[in-house]
Amino acid sequence: MDVVNVVVMAPALGPDLSYVSAVGPRVRVIDANKAAGAEIDAALGVADVLLVGYPLPSLIVGRAPHLVWAHHTQAGVSNLHDTDLWTSSVTLTSSRGVMAAGAIAEYAVAAAAFFARGLHEGTRQKQAGAFTRGGYEMVSLRNATMGVVGLGGIGREVARLSKALGMRVLATRRSVTAPVCDSDGVDCLLPAGRLTQMAADSDFLAVCAQLTAETAGLIDASVFSALKPGAVLINVARGEEVDEEALIEALTSGDLRGAVLDVYDGELAGRPPRPELRALPQVLLTPHISGRGDPANWEPNRRLFADNLARFLHGEPLLNVVDRQRGY
Repeated sequence: MDVVNVVVMAPALGPDLSYVSAVGPRVRVIDANKAAGAEIDAALGVADVLLVGYPLPSLIVGRAPHLVWAHHTQAGVSNLHDTDLWTSSVTLTSSRGVMAAGAIAEYAVAAAAFFARGLHEGTRQKQAGAFTRGGYEMVSLRNATMGVVGLGGIGREVARLSKALGMRVLATRRSVTAPVCDSDGVDCLLPAGRLTQMAADSDFLAVCAQLTAETAGLIDASVFSALKPGAVLINVARGEEVDEEALIEALTSGDLRGAVLDVYDGELAGRPPRPELRALPQVLLTPHISGRGDPANWEPNRRLFADNLARFLHGEPLLNVVDRQRGY
């Protein structure tokens, strides 16, 4: 093809689309960041390549007869499952490994510090109109153990920041078949099937794994019962990876000290969080904002797409191609 029509529907990456047009003279950029209705239909009608963020229409391929490749700005692709992109033959790529990994990791470490350094109790007392030194169960992050569920791009950054604070770091990875010590920036890297073993040694458990058929409901009652007394759950992945009934039970029974949740079950479907989660004082719930902050956090996403677009133009293999069977 002489001209490649690249349709951009990713407002989070910013209005300056020069990172797309600069890839080469064959690239024709169509800015659909603010498009609606017939404008979206017109843009998709000529699209060869689609750069898409969240939220996105459920019907895309049916409106884009020339579409060959779609790149998703998110690390996870579970929110594509209800679109015709997922069931089509269009090549999909994701932003796993670069999606605001630093910002999300900072959130996870801040979540650990929120409980470790007594900020949770201070917040609780302020809301209750109290001001005492009682109730502060403070611990040091140094020498505490961070368990990372899913040592991908975000998980590795959580591990790096945790190690910088003097924490011991354990992690699981799907592709690992046997425990490996002092590998990939963690003290011990375990197979995914050893999750409860890792939980038993963890003061903080950070969920960073992709949502797949295998990880849905992965953090269940067996994991909560295995965690060390006073442990804290941190979820920066997808809400569906946590069995929320088991989470609420662990919190109300006192088996779990607290939870910091940037995601919750049903969030991507537009449902509100469970009332029980909002009511529990030991839960800090935020609306999927852990990747926000410095606009520079999106620069790795822009570079990844530009690199992939250059590869596409030259007929080279793309990076981060989604395996629909594996789910990421």
